[in-house]
Amino acid sequence: MAFTALLLKEIRDSFRNKWLILYTVSFAALGLTFSYYGYMGLGVLGFRAFGRVSAALVNMALYMIPLMSMSLAGLSIVGEREKGTLEIILSQPVSKNEIILSKFLGITVSITLATMLGYGIASWYLWMFLSSADLSIYLLIVSGCLALAASLTAFGLIISVISRSRFEALGIILLSWLFLLIIYEFIIIGLTITMKIPLQDLVFLVMINPVEAARLLMISFIDPSLLLLGPSGIYLTELFKAALPYILLGSLLAWTLGSLIISMKIFNLQDL
Repeated sequence: MAFTALLLKEIRDSFRNKWLILYTVSFAALGLTFSYYGYMGLGVLGFRAFGRVSAALVNMALYMIPLMSMSLAGLSIVGEREKGTLEIILSQPVSKNEIILSKFLGITVSITLATMLGYGIASWYLWMFLSSADLSIYLLIVSGCLALAASLTAFGLIISVISRSRFEALGIILLSWLFLLIIYEFIIIGLTITMKIPLQDLVFLVMINPVEAARLLMISFIDPSLLLLGPSGIYLTELFKAALPYILLGSLLAWTLGSLIISMKIFNLQDL
């Protein structure tokens, strides 16, 4: 009963966050923009031929979802600690693991609803001119967004439990966001040029980054052959064949479960 109350509280708190509202509106705008350009003629060819617009949609999602997920989760526990409400919560018949789990589920559900609402506004419009197969690809892209949100929400909880203040947590969130989206790519490029890493090792390094794993997953939904990625995409399809989406999804799941376990262990060791 106490766990359910915590979960509902987290969902309510998330939807009171103005940034989550802005996130929802932004996704609705992106979805409607996609629908508009699809209606102008590109939609006749279907989702697979909609390379530039769909790539823009995926890239925008990859920038927005990590920042929103890590922000909501990264400021959750440290925010409760600063306000003094964490001690009140712990005085209830709930364990620290249940607090972590309620934070994770509540934030994940909130982001899921916000994302589905944003994309859902456009889905009825897409229904008028896309085939059922193309609409299923659209829904698969949304599911890839939600898998990324879950993994980085769990990672954000690690940031929240190790931070001593909201300011410190915000700094770590921004650095993590920059690292996963930008700095990591430069590191991979640098290692490739200077150390001439074998392609098999390079593939592994790319897949362990949740943002890159989600990017590959969503591109594979749009173009299963990964021709959009050039020779590296062809190599990936030849190496993993039809198992590639499941491997990428497994990478995101590993991030989710691993981050949850780490955050629970750290939180249990802390004295409040």
